[in-house]
Amino acid sequence: MARPGTLRILFWTREEFPTFRVDIDVLFGRELLGRGHAIDFVMQAGSAQVVAGSHSWRGRTVFVGPAAGVGTIARFGRHFRTFWHDLKSLRLARRGQYDAVQFRDKFLIAAIAAVLARSRGLKFFYWLSFPYPEDDRLRARSGTSRFPLLVNLRGIVSAWLLYRWILPRADHVFVQSARMKQDIANHGIAPQKMTPVPMGIDLDDIPTTKPSSAADAEVVLGYLGVLNADRHIEMLVDMLADLRAQLMPVRLLLIGDSLEPADKQALLQRAQRLDVSEYLEITGFLPRLDALRRMQSVDIALSPYYPSPLLLSTSPTKLVEYLALGIPVVASEHPEQHLILRESGAGICAPWGARHFARSVRWLLRTSPAQRAAMGAQGQAWVQRHRTYSNIADDLERKYVELLVDVTPRAGGGAKLCGELADR
Repeated sequence: MARPGTLRILFWTREEFPTFRVDIDVLFGRELLGRGHAIDFVMQAGSAQVVAGSHSWRGRTVFVGPAAGVGTIARFGRHFRTFWHDLKSLRLARRGQYDAVQFRDKFLIAAIAAVLARSRGLKFFYWLSFPYPEDDRLRARSGTSRFPLLVNLRGIVSAWLLYRWILPRADHVFVQSARMKQDIANHGIAPQKMTPVPMGIDLDDIPTTKPSSAADAEVVLGYLGVLNADRHIEMLVDMLADLRAQLMPVRLLLIGDSLEPADKQALLQRAQRLDVSEYLEITGFLPRLDALRRMQSVDIALSPYYPSPLLLSTSPTKLVEYLALGIPVVASEHPEQHLILRESGAGICAPWGARHFARSVRWLLRTSPAQRAAMGAQGQAWVQRHRTYSNIADDLERKYVELLVDVTPRAGGGAKLCGELADR
């Protein structure tokens, strides 16, 4: 694409530093900063080993606040320190240095910045990656939060700030999916001021050679992701028992772990009760590249998304990773998963439930290895066309340029977006 002018943005994000989220690390860090854009970040330290202050990152600056301590009191203190660091960092948001400020999944500080940005002549962008207000209220009602009253109150306040104050004042809103755009539009936010930015894949992370397997080996079904109780991964253990009862030669590989040891133990105990323990392997947490290499040896990939209203607006990363690895997929019904598999032809969407997943696996196993390989190849081709971070960055870059094209050129130092565009 033609090179646009330099983007000058100060970006507050919920992620901690150093960040391992690919849509920050790759989309912004490698892609947009690699193209010469001037984007700086405000984050909190991810651990006590990270010193607070200014850190150089990919040629730009991350302004890092101090890490939180350990324990319940420290957790509450963390929220105050994070807000205080965010608030102090607002002094950096000056027209001479930046053209826009952007906030990702932040509420109170974004509400303040929505007014401050306008007074300083800066564009104000908001990025919502997950419906956090709704999640707070759901966790409070379900009893999964340690402090349900406080969490419910936070959900009520953050929802009001988001839908009644922040988004109406935003110059533009970036969302995770087309479904999230629709959900937010139902709160009265104009659809034309929202842009979906889905999760993608960095093809540099994908192993280039697929390991060979013996012709008479058992079929390996694989899942890559967390095993927390709220993901209801026990459904896959039940699916395994259903398939083994039908004399299907399958094994289940779960690449990941749970944040709570009891959640993983519950899966192991369920497998033991169903007499399928010897066919189940749980790897624990692995480095990303190691996890992808293990996943590449899988014959059929599984992408279950529990049918919660909160998850309908998400953009599943694991499905895109599976397709990039060239693996045919069985995925649960979900707006984006359904769309991807319909467009790519790389797998089957099934209703949630062990019986439905088992039926879909059996259908795939009745196809020939060549047919399954063809499905995997179709998935890889679809990802290369639509979901590489290079392609997503092209679209995002164009949108930023469109949004900032009316920024008045400034005399003196710094990039001048309109001036640079006019020169090209």
